[in-house]
Amino acid sequence: MALKIEAASKDIAEIGDKCIVIAFFEDNLKLNKDIASFDKTINNAISNSIKNKDFKAELNEVKSFYVNSKKLDYVALLGLGKEKDFNLNKLMDAVSALSKKLRGMDIKSFSIYFDSFKNKNFDFESYLEKIIQAAALSLYQFTRYKTKDLDKVKRVDRVNIIVNENDANKAKKIVDETLVYAEAVNKTRDLVNTPPNVAVPEYVADYAKEIARKNGLKFTVLDEKQLEKLGMECYMAVARASVNKPRMFILEYNGKGNENPIVLVGKGLTYDTGGVNAKPANYMVNMKDDKAGACSVIHVLEACAKLKIKANVIGIGAMAENAIGGNAYKPDDVLKSYSGITVEVIHSDAEGRMVLADALAYSLKFKPKAIVDIATLTGASIIALGYGISPVLGNDQELVDKIKHAAEKSLDRVWQLPMPEDYEELIKSDVADIKHVNSDIDAGVIVGGIFLKQFVKDAKWAHIDIGATVWAKQEKGYKIKGATGFGVRLLLDFLRER
Repeated sequence: MALKIEAASKDIAEIGDKCIVIAFFEDNLKLNKDIASFDKTINNAISNSIKNKDFKAELNEVKSFYVNSKKLDYVALLGLGKEKDFNLNKLMDAVSALSKKLRGMDIKSFSIYFDSFKNKNFDFESYLEKIIQAAALSLYQFTRYKTKDLDKVKRVDRVNIIVNENDANKAKKIVDETLVYAEAVNKTRDLVNTPPNVAVPEYVADYAKEIARKNGLKFTVLDEKQLEKLGMECYMAVARASVNKPRMFILEYNGKGNENPIVLVGKGLTYDTGGVNAKPANYMVNMKDDKAGACSVIHVLEACAKLKIKANVIGIGAMAENAIGGNAYKPDDVLKSYSGITVEVIHSDAEGRMVLADALAYSLKFKPKAIVDIATLTGASIIALGYGISPVLGNDQELVDKIKHAAEKSLDRVWQLPMPEDYEELIKSDVADIKHVNSDIDAGVIVGGIFLKQFVKDAKWAHIDIGATVWAKQEKGYKIKGATGFGVRLLLDFLRER
């Protein structure tokens, strides 16, 4: 990443930077000994600001002022709200608000006084990790296709986090590892944001190949002829109307000898028109985000290699484009999947589960310890949980629980939905083994999960539906308009804990 983030040990009075950031809680506006001593060198600017109630330390409040100092241009005070209500989500939001405010002031480098964030619930590692992530993710910008006024784009080049001397070595390790996470999220955002005329299936597969080459990963790609030869009728039906031919890539990371791998399967629809059941125009906008599952898988595998995670991980990206044409698949078609199960097509806009059906069945050849798929599968996920939480479903409660635990740590929030046996009636077909969509609109997320479940046999499997969380329509905290990179931190924490 262009942004540099480092941890260093310095006395607060010795910090030389464009700006120093000091945090306060709304119900604890006292200056500790070091801050009080520093305050005297800047004519009591901090204590006066608090005394005059120019700064109240309300959550996300940022008060900055110019100081006449040889070492500093600005001091910024950051509000953390009430100490008893503070949590890691609020920490990330506060640091995100700060980072964007300072960038708006064209401050290219600033230092964060880490000790000022301490409170009764303080945890060194998690606080440091979330501050780094907040700065790196909130300062993300996608300008690759801009050609005008680039000189006016404001950027932060460096963030320094000032820690105690005793914590310096520990902090450096945390910074290095956390930056791998942040880079994985931001590179996922970049790839998802890349427009569909550029990021066609072959482009994404070639991108994955280059990631593999740079990180010592084994790489395999299957083209349309190989996919057809394997009997992946469901996958090929979705792809066949497009001039951009499908590609399935396989990335393999070996970090634990001969242990059976965890397989990650990502949906990779580089664009989705809806097929012959065409989407309304306003629903086609941003459908480049339909490849986000596969984009996440690429960068999770890259991060596994950089972090030397002790696990064997295989990443499968099922890349295709769902286009409209004379040979497009259509409702009432019956297709034979790679697993042998026959599928009745109900609606051509439920294409993701068709591609995933064959990819999941293919993943069984690796004799996986567990399978986790991540996919922009349904709009129903928005109705179920809104834009901030992803549904998770699975056939193994222990596996789902591990994902839920990783979600609590990563802050990529999930909520488990059930898959009751009687709901399998909803995908029964009169003419084939199963149909891929319920004919009504009931239980859309659950039905999608139940359909996918048919293709994993007895393997432990979980499904994460990122249909709602993949894209941010407005800026909020560390989420920037556009691709969010949701799921990358979740999967990395899941893999590291296993």
